[in-house]
Amino acid sequence: MIAREIESWLREVAERPQVIHLFGLRQTGKTTLMEAFRSQDYPDSLYYPLYDLVTLRRYEGQPDRWVLELEEALKQKSGERLQVFVDEVQKIPAFFQAIQGLYERYKGKIKFWIWGSSARPLKRQRAETLAGRSLSKVLWPLSQSEILQKQSRLPCLFDPHQLKRELQLEEPRDYNRFLSRVLQQTMLPEPHLLERLSEAQDLLQAYQATYLENEIRRENLVGDIGVFEQFLALAASEDTSVVNYSSKAKVLGISPHTVRTYYGILEDTFVCTPIPAYSRSLRVQISKSPKIYFIDTGFARFISGERGSPPEGSPSFGSLVEGFVMNEIIKQVEYNSLPWRLSYLRTKTGLEVDVILSQGSQKVAAEIKSTHRVTPQDWKPIQMLMDLDPDIQHGIIFSRQSAPLELAPRIYNFPIWNL
Repeated sequence: MIAREIESWLREVAERPQVIHLFGLRQTGKTTLMEAFRSQDYPDSLYYPLYDLVTLRRYEGQPDRWVLELEEALKQKSGERLQVFVDEVQKIPAFFQAIQGLYERYKGKIKFWIWGSSARPLKRQRAETLAGRSLSKVLWPLSQSEILQKQSRLPCLFDPHQLKRELQLEEPRDYNRFLSRVLQQTMLPEPHLLERLSEAQDLLQAYQATYLENEIRRENLVGDIGVFEQFLALAASEDTSVVNYSSKAKVLGISPHTVRTYYGILEDTFVCTPIPAYSRSLRVQISKSPKIYFIDTGFARFISGERGSPPEGSPSFGSLVEGFVMNEIIKQVEYNSLPWRLSYLRTKTGLEVDVILSQGSQKVAAEIKSTHRVTPQDWKPIQMLMDLDPDIQHGIIFSRQSAPLELAPRIYNFPIWNL
């Protein structure tokens, strides 16, 4: 089993009274992670796997029975905290109300750990009953640092002196093979661990069907599942692009409002993440639509109908690398609780910067390049933005180039094997 970065957070919050709530895309390994964590840290805890039909049938008609059982178990603890783990918690909506009541009555004496695979009901129920009573994290697909078992250096991004001390500038052996695998396969745990690409693609096909059935059709999120499936493929084919709602609406024969709603569904179900446009006034006209990143480049490429890996140097390959890097940034922001805000810049005059990271008043502008050799033309947009915005501290080029670290004054190279 691959160790997950979020495990350290689970142990950090273990002594706090709040309900611990884990979100995430289907098949990111929530059940595997939580079962391992429970058996190792709390082997005497109570466990309710609501995906099990017998367990589900026992409580779905009588949620008060569950409350009485927990209160009885609490009496047997003699002052020791009762640990309660619930998988697929959204299958019995009344459990959220029950957890709220037990939390208030026995605060500090009972600890709930809950998770599930149906994102929208989980988020809705948490907002309605557990607001202010829970701590939550998103479990994303595998990260590069988890797979390679190396610590990410991304948290050092705002400190050039720390980058100088900690970045590995020499490319690790077999890194190209690793990158090719994750770009065209997936970082979802189960298919990623398969050796044969064809077997991984079979799982991705089943995963896509399961997503459409369980997250979309059963939740009655859309009126026409066929049109939504077409939208999903179209959106995946334009991964890493600025959204044009009107053009997609014309292709699909629906309204721009519906397209916007569909993107909201993808965000709510953790399939993609929107990156907003840079909001600072720069005395230039900028694009205001968000950029959309599917949270797994391999999955996006699969549902768009593409197979294999595009040639290096092609726009498609550059887009894949951009999506991969942005996903790793998103994961590390979540797992390290980094107070970063992400945005991008595109002006009407053609100036583009892939991502601007803001940490309070500090800002870093970054470009993402898929090449082994970057040139001054690659960091020119960052320099232009620095001239427009004095708040930009320095620039970063994410690339596959090794040394040097400093490419130009206040422009630093960040080889992507350090993500």
